[in-house]
Amino acid sequence: MKNTALADIINYIEFLRSCGHHISLSNFENRFEPYTEELLPYEIHLHSVCSYLKQNNATLGKCVLNKRKLNKTEISKPLYSCCYAGVEEYVIPIIFEKKTLMCVNISGFRATLPKSKYRMEQIASLCDNHFAEAYSELSDSPPTLEYVMSFVKPLEYMVIELYKNCLEKNNKETATQTKSIYLKAMEYIHENYMHKISCDTVAREMNYSPSYLRYIFKKECNSSVNKQINEVRLQRAKYLLLNTTLNITEIALCCGFCDSNYFSTVFKSRYGVPPKSYKRG
Repeated sequence: MKNTALADIINYIEFLRSCGHHISLSNFENRFEPYTEELLPYEIHLHSVCSYLKQNNATLGKCVLNKRKLNKTEISKPLYSCCYAGVEEYVIPIIFEKKTLMCVNISGFRATLPKSKYRMEQIASLCDNHFAEAYSELSDSPPTLEYVMSFVKPLEYMVIELYKNCLEKNNKETATQTKSIYLKAMEYIHENYMHKISCDTVAREMNYSPSYLRYIFKKECNSSVNKQINEVRLQRAKYLLLNTTLNITEIALCCGFCDSNYFSTVFKSRYGVPPKSYKRG
């Protein structure tokens, strides 16, 4: 059963996304055990620029490196900056008892900071026209910080409540080694779902045998590694179907499916309708 505060956080983020806000979470690391797995999907930036960069050969891995760099940065007050590709965003720290619990990112803006144009041009030189097209679709009129804080503030209360719950729960329970390995594997999957990965790939990255990783997934989530990879991909595909103009083949490729027919089969098996019907609503 989900924690009430966790459910409120997820529902509120989904609501904000449905309102057109490109909201994600970052810098929460292990502070929210045992709910890290549920929070991992909300680390992903969902706008089309990030989707493109994560599958473009010349920029593979740069988003992950950018995320890890941000995670090492001490952020104690709201800031407005841009990533390595010139995508601008607000980064709002949620602070409790002088400790930054996580950051809320409101992304999807362009062309208001001098360095964003420079960075965009640097990355554009490594990409085809799809990057420039996606970048041009970003908003060049970011909201004020006051407006952003008006809808981030309720999330702050929910996050602090979840953190307090985690403190209580962690005082009673100790995370097992297999749980820790499982969460690291899931983090890798969320960072690399758009690539050709499998149980063997994840096991190799984790320095464990595939058979041991399969055992861990069976123990921790009663599922297989490949099923969890597909679940992450399908969750991402649902968002793209409802919120972008990408066609089915493009969405399949963005989500790591090398064949659109296979994607359609897996999607229908999971959700009961083919992607085209889901997209039409």
